[in-house]
Amino acid sequence: MLLAEALKINSEAALDIFYSTKVYQQLVNPETGLQLMSDQYVLEDLLTEIGVDI
Repeated sequence: MLLAEALKINSEAALDIFYSTKVYQQLVNPETGLQLMSDQYVLEDLLTEIGVDI
């Protein structure tokens, strides 16, 4: 939902973007530790990856 709000898009479109990113791959891999970070940190990392200025 944070991604949808940040990009002003619907949640389905935000999920499509999210699932296609390296950030998502890191979140599902417990070895990266990214799942321990705050939602805001993950959002900022995701926005950086997709090329959106924060």
